[in-house]
Amino acid sequence: MRYNLAMPIEFTFLADRIDAIPIISKWYFDEWGHLVQGASIERTRGRIEDYMNRDEIPFILVATKYNDLVGAAQLKYHEMAEMFPDKEHWLGGVYVAASHRGQGYGSQIVEQIVKIAPRYGVETLHLQTEALDGGLYARLGWTPYAQVTSRGLDVLVMEQQLADGTFRLDRGQNTM
Repeated sequence: MRYNLAMPIEFTFLADRIDAIPIISKWYFDEWGHLVQGASIERTRGRIEDYMNRDEIPFILVATKYNDLVGAAQLKYHEMAEMFPDKEHWLGGVYVAASHRGQGYGSQIVEQIVKIAPRYGVETLHLQTEALDGGLYARLGWTPYAQVTSRGLDVLVMEQQLADGTFRLDRGQNTM
């Protein structure tokens, strides 16, 4: 099924869509579970439940269209701490459901995280991608930082400078 992109997707925090936990757990386990020794769907779900925040990092942003789950992304701390201990804020877990790929939803999800991250004091956001040319992220203006091997995969670490981070989200405010 193709959706009309004139109708934008909606964003909510995972904390407000707990019904999405089993679906996002399956997405993440199927996509990245093989990279983590001892991974299971149950462990993946437990890790996802650590992202049930709206007024502090870490959190998962859930994208929906017509109440159908389209994708998700995380704003988190220190994804590659062993290699980049000084890189604090990371975009990760960017996932679009297979039935919704190729329709621009990944870009919208990433752009929404970039838009709201300064509210949490984020000045620079980092990510890692297996697309060594930067793929989607290069098209969205991210800058390559380093190419490294992580968990046996060659990845490109990228960054994007955001606002100065002086505007912070008021506790309990969950507007996007």
